[in-house]
Amino acid sequence: MGMIIDEIRDWWAALLGCIPGRVGRLLRRIHYRAVLAGSGPVLSIGEHVEIGCPTRITLGNEIYLVPGAVLRACGGASLRMGSRITINGNARIIADFGSIEMGSGIMIGPNVVIRASNHSTARHDIPIWEQGQTGGRIAVGDDVWIGANAVIVADVTVGSHVVIAAGAVVTRDVPDYAVVAGVPARVIGDRREKAEAAAGATA
Repeated sequence: MGMIIDEIRDWWAALLGCIPGRVGRLLRRIHYRAVLAGSGPVLSIGEHVEIGCPTRITLGNEIYLVPGAVLRACGGASLRMGSRITINGNARIIADFGSIEMGSGIMIGPNVVIRASNHSTARHDIPIWEQGQTGGRIAVGDDVWIGANAVIVADVTVGSHVVIAAGAVVTRDVPDYAVVAGVPARVIGDRREKAEAAAGATA
């Protein structure tokens, strides 16, 4: 019986995802506010957005999911987001088997991948396919801009007031106010220094 109920829910979510315009956004808001672990009153969900295992996902207020975005927290995972967050098209926030904690005031560009889990590769005598996945943790602070096509891997903490350049692959912790770029990403600037330089130029 449980499998039948799950199948009906999947079909219902898929049908809701196809409805265009304001009516579609209204219906999706009503549906997901009922099934998410938590959500603020302002929740805008575009067409063809995938939300997997919603009972493990908590969203704050003013969350904007652009068409094609993916949120998932399956395998005992947890995904928690603060308020005022925009997730652009085809961005994937995947907490499966781990946890992702995000603050508020975050802009996530198109095609960004934030994934808390990884494939096990410890053994070489059996295929990676058969080794399962390991869960990790990702934490992102407040006031963060993550550029298009950036990747944040498991077991990384990104501080507050950070800019992650387009295409960067973040494999280690990022301090507050840092600007990072590259593969793997490295710190190329500090937002406070730029602000001070701009203030000095206008003084």
